Amino acid sequence: MKSFLNWAFERGYHSSLKFKKLVAKEAEIEVVYLTSEELMLLYNYTFENKSLDRARDMYCLMAFTGQRHCDIYDLTDVSVNGDYLTFTVKKTKTVQHQVFLTHFAKQLIEKYEDTIYYPIPRLSSQKLNEAIQKCCEEIGLTEEVQLTRYCGSKRFDQTFRKCDIITSHTGRKTFITNSLFLNIPERIVKAQTNSKDEKSFRRYLKISEQHHKRELDKWNIFATE
Repeated sequence: MKSFLNWAFERGYHSSLKFKKLVAKEAEIEVVYLTSEELMLLYNYTFENKSLDRARDMYCLMAFTGQRHCDIYDLTDVSVNGDYLTFTVKKTKTVQHQVFLTHFAKQLIEKYEDTIYYPIPRLSSQKLNEAIQKCCEEIGLTEEVQLTRYCGSKRFDQTFRKCDIITSHTGRKTFITNSLFLNIPERIVKAQTNSKDEKSFRRYLKISEQHHKRELDKWNIFATE
């Protein structure tokens, strides 16, 4: 609406600038991610289908480094430098962004040395989504998950199998969420993932706080004894 009104203003169809004060309300949505146990189950599973195997590896590299699909897709062999990936981040235009390679991330890259897929197999977002959902179904991530969405003031609750909502976007979310669960400092997680949007990052912190509360609630077992 604002784009249309701005287009009309520039062409003299109206003279009011009140539309610039319009603010769209954003409903907070759930962060979909794999738990550390689910991620390791996916990582260690042996897929007979090689296409699924390659899709799993691309997804896991995102989940072990916290990078976006577009940046992993554009990796070349010169991007790998010892313990780091070095590249320009598409979204934020950050030049020479360095990403530390965890043990599992290095294993994935080493797996494809001397192959046409080096440093990692690269699938389009659509193909990766289709394949990773099949991977998650095969390893048994079929429990039901409820997602809530809003259309205006109306609330809609829908139930999905978890395997059906795992996409390329959840790789990065998986890394951030589990890193915070492991008490890795926020500043380090932000630096690794090149996170610039403070509002978006707060969602992960909220999940982390809820996780820590559940863990600390275990002390309450003594109150019933």
